[in-house]
Amino acid sequence: MEWTTKVICFVLLTWSAATAYKHTITASVLGYPGSTAEEMYEKIADVTMEESMSARQRENCDIRFNSLTFNTTTGSDVYDSLTKARENFSQKSIAAAIGPFIDVFASTEYVILNQYHLLTSAAGQNAELMDLKKVVSILPEPKSMARAIADVITKLHWRNVAFLSQDDFSPVLQLGQNDIQVWPIRLPTHITSHTDRDLQRNLIELRTSEKHKFILHSSRRDTVRHVMTAAKQLHLLHHTIDWFVTYPDFEDVIQEGEWPGSLYGLSLLNHEKIPGNITYFLQHNMSRLDLGLAVDVVGLMRHVLLISSDDCQTAPQGNQREVMAEEFKFHLKNRRRTYTGALGEYVWGRDNNTRTNYTMDVLAFKAGKMDTIGSVDFMDGRPEVSMTHEPSVNPAPSTVFSKDIELTIVTTQTDPFIIKRGENEYTGFSYDLLKALTEKLEFRFKLSDVTGAENGDEALVRELQKGTASMAVGALEVTAARETVISFSYTILSTQASLLIKKAESTQNFFQFLSPFKMNLWLMIVAFIAVAAIALFLISRYDPTQQAAMEQRFDLKESIWYALNILLQGTTDYSPNTTAMRAIIAFFWFSVIIIEAAYTANLAAYLTLQQMDNRIKTVHDLAGQTQVKYGVKNNSNLMEYFKEQKEDPFERMWAFMKINEGYSLLSNTTQIIEKVMSGSFAFIDDGVTNDYYATQYCGIEAIDQNFGAKDYSFGFPRGAPYRDDINRALLQLKEEGVLDELKEKWWSAGKNCTEDDDTRSVTDQTTAELDIANMVGVFIVLAAFVVLAIGVDIGERVYRCRRAEEEVSCSLWTLTVLCTSAGLATGGRYRPLDYYYQSQKDYKVCHSPSSLLCSWSRFLGENIVQDGLPLPTVCVRSNKYS
Repeated sequence: MEWTTKVICFVLLTWSAATAYKHTITASVLGYPGSTAEEMYEKIADVTMEESMSARQRENCDIRFNSLTFNTTTGSDVYDSLTKARENFSQKSIAAAIGPFIDVFASTEYVILNQYHLLTSAAGQNAELMDLKKVVSILPEPKSMARAIADVITKLHWRNVAFLSQDDFSPVLQLGQNDIQVWPIRLPTHITSHTDRDLQRNLIELRTSEKHKFILHSSRRDTVRHVMTAAKQLHLLHHTIDWFVTYPDFEDVIQEGEWPGSLYGLSLLNHEKIPGNITYFLQHNMSRLDLGLAVDVVGLMRHVLLISSDDCQTAPQGNQREVMAEEFKFHLKNRRRTYTGALGEYVWGRDNNTRTNYTMDVLAFKAGKMDTIGSVDFMDGRPEVSMTHEPSVNPAPSTVFSKDIELTIVTTQTDPFIIKRGENEYTGFSYDLLKALTEKLEFRFKLSDVTGAENGDEALVRELQKGTASMAVGALEVTAARETVISFSYTILSTQASLLIKKAESTQNFFQFLSPFKMNLWLMIVAFIAVAAIALFLISRYDPTQQAAMEQRFDLKESIWYALNILLQGTTDYSPNTTAMRAIIAFFWFSVIIIEAAYTANLAAYLTLQQMDNRIKTVHDLAGQTQVKYGVKNNSNLMEYFKEQKEDPFERMWAFMKINEGYSLLSNTTQIIEKVMSGSFAFIDDGVTNDYYATQYCGIEAIDQNFGAKDYSFGFPRGAPYRDDINRALLQLKEEGVLDELKEKWWSAGKNCTEDDDTRSVTDQTTAELDIANMVGVFIVLAAFVVLAIGVDIGERVYRCRRAEEEVSCSLWTLTVLCTSAGLATGGRYRPLDYYYQSQKDYKVCHSPSSLLCSWSRFLGENIVQDGLPLPTVCVRSNKYS
């Protein structure tokens, strides 16, 4: 028996020596099924204890965790979870509860009865449900945070802000007390992506507000990143917009990606306090703030453990020593020995568990650079804000749009604004202008064609209202109704309604001076001149007095010339002397006066009528006739204009178009052009559209009207912050002449037609001045007669030369005999021909064609005539001796 007792005592002594008692502290980790928070805290405890405690301390102390999950699958599961949690926290050896606020599961009245609840999430809207005497917040307390936010915003001189939050709107009241106007927007409760539809809808509503100061209030990093990414894609991160992010680790939010605009934020975390060998938790989508918070929770437990165990220098004697809940509470709030962790110094108020005596930095991120511009010191629960840098006005950056953002631009096909050539291949006035803007502002875009069955303008407006498009280009008309739902750029084109009609056949006539008389009358006048000339010739031919007068003779040529001179009011060298000829000339003068008077009057009347144009020029002309039908584009704004007008002729024209709806309300461009080209249809549309058709198709023209004035612009979502940048670029393009060049390119007149077509425009001959075309026929006739006269003269000279050559070739002996005979008969005044060649002193050889003509009816002098010696003047004219 004694031996047995000795053996038992030896075994007990040996077991006691082998078993080391430790100082322990145990916390229960709250969570949902599948949570790995317990394992995370254990690993953090192992790492931090190894780094901050010696081996002896680690042998004497230990930090332990157990897991409590709240299973809400069924009612029975909920009951079992609550029962297990209550039993757990009824043990005073459980020093604390760790985790977020989970409704009744974290109730300090029914579940957590004796312990402090170390709250690892922001209280948010659940703050009113918590007993602050039993809940210890690791993060800043909501009321203190609200005061800090309001004071920082006041220091930034923001007077009108939009406040975005999921659940905590406590800063709104404080902002109002600081005379700051606030527009609160509740974000979706669960945001899993920046493409979340509800989130997109919230931000589109925010953009519509046209505010430029935004506060994003959230303690969840992923939520903040999703909101900021969505805002960037909607171009709400702009140099004209300022954002203030209340997430306590602002640097972690913007450390990835490109963030344009001006961003402000708060920084509570000192990431250098996080041990480097536990940062692998960040790879599991854990934020730096959550990891720092977990490290500080473990640090607080270690801090209490060290205080309660004399820094773990000795192991407990005879039994395991556990830190009780009340002991944890006492040492946690002991101000003589505080703990400073990654989130600053941990000091709580004496009367409550409001955290105090810590500092947050105020940061500013602009142009890719982070600066500390101030700080917020929380002393006794009241924040004190001090700014080291005054906020400055944000200058316009060189690059307005982020390089990793692509603008989604919607359009509809309307000639000549947007013309689709092929798959994703466009051209047109608006497209060219858009390309010029991209070169000016350096942004990328994706053009999306939303052409459909509805009105193209309305499709563009709908896309902008939905917020899915950054800009709309094309034939987008500015209206008052649209101005209330979208925004417009500066006007890029102004126009009014016009008529597209077929050109009239050309009436151009080079011989208009002949138009006053018909052709048979002109022939009669020519015959009249011929009869008068022949009459003068015949009377002169058989009038003895005219035959004796050698200086005044009316042969046929001179008679015709005299008659023409009278008709053309010219002058002649002589006039008729006989009574008969004068009688003819008197009657001829009288007839010429009548003809000229009639011609002058008819010519004036004809030219006057030429200025009168009864073609269709206005809608009044169109409505007052029935031969040419008319119409408008179906579902167009101009159709609505006719439909709503109650004045004449618009009301009457709409009634006509409604009756002939199938013929008058058109949509197909090819059909429109074919009808206009037929000449029996007039198309009413915007001036820019009809002008373009007139340049593309020959034989038609556009006539501007004095109604339907409108402006075209680019469209933007309501409140788009980059609209001013686009407008500024448009003004620069206008000043540089780019807009004028594009207008000339797409509306240059007659680009596909020749200038000498057989049509005439309504604008032709709108003045009384005569053009060269009216008188060119006169010059043509003059040129023709000049050419004819030169031709006749040349022919006459050629004929005479040939005739002279024939006469000069007569035999020398005949000429010698004749000349010798003449010389004998005249006493030596004529000599042989060869003498004339040798000496021209007394005799002269005439070489002109007119002096070489021979005539047997004329003789060489009085002596020869008296003597009856016929001698023809063949080649020689006699000269008397000097």
